Amino acid sequence: MQIDLDELLPEVLTYAPNCPEPTALKAIRDAARLLCKRTNIWRDTDEFQVTTPDCEGICTIPDASIHEIQSAELNDVDLLPKTIAWLDEHRPRWKTETEVASVGRFITQLAPNTVTIVPKAAGLLRARLILHPSRRATTIPEFLVEQYGQEIGKGAAGAVLLIPGELFQPDLGAALTAAFEAKLSTIKTTTEKGQVGARLRTKGSYF
Repeated sequence: MQIDLDELLPEVLTYAPNCPEPTALKAIRDAARLLCKRTNIWRDTDEFQVTTPDCEGICTIPDASIHEIQSAELNDVDLLPKTIAWLDEHRPRWKTETEVASVGRFITQLAPNTVTIVPKAAGLLRARLILHPSRRATTIPEFLVEQYGQEIGKGAAGAVLLIPGELFQPDLGAALTAAFEAKLSTIKTTTEKGQVGARLRTKGSYF
């Protein structure tokens, strides 16, 4: 379930009561994006069609952008997530290939919120994704509001209060920003421990 960003306005206005609503909403969106990018907390699965001729598909989750592809399968065949740089090195003609294959091998991203299959193949894609709010999101997942609403509010308020002008309160803005950054580190550690259940290991982010 998605919740409107304006549900978090009170969390910002507590610290910046004179903040214009458009400024506050942008700061809330930016704080939520940063939280998700830094912690990988928003995980979901999606299912959509990949169509010819480009053999691309678009994530269908509202107001979301793909941060990382954890795993994917096309027509029940597993795909390997690869970066554009890896494909350029190991499959140098992949961008100019026009023939549609019966089976895809790799999945990559050429544009935000889209996926591309290599070699070109079409069909039903199922993917496990790590997401963040899109640049124009007007909603965020309910769990972000319920579990991290105060933290997002502090991050947003901190950013607002560090903007030179009538709202400028550098001491309070810096304190709120520092508290938000500290919370991001805690959430990231908790998320990683929840994944592995034990010792943390470094894992590359491909997208």
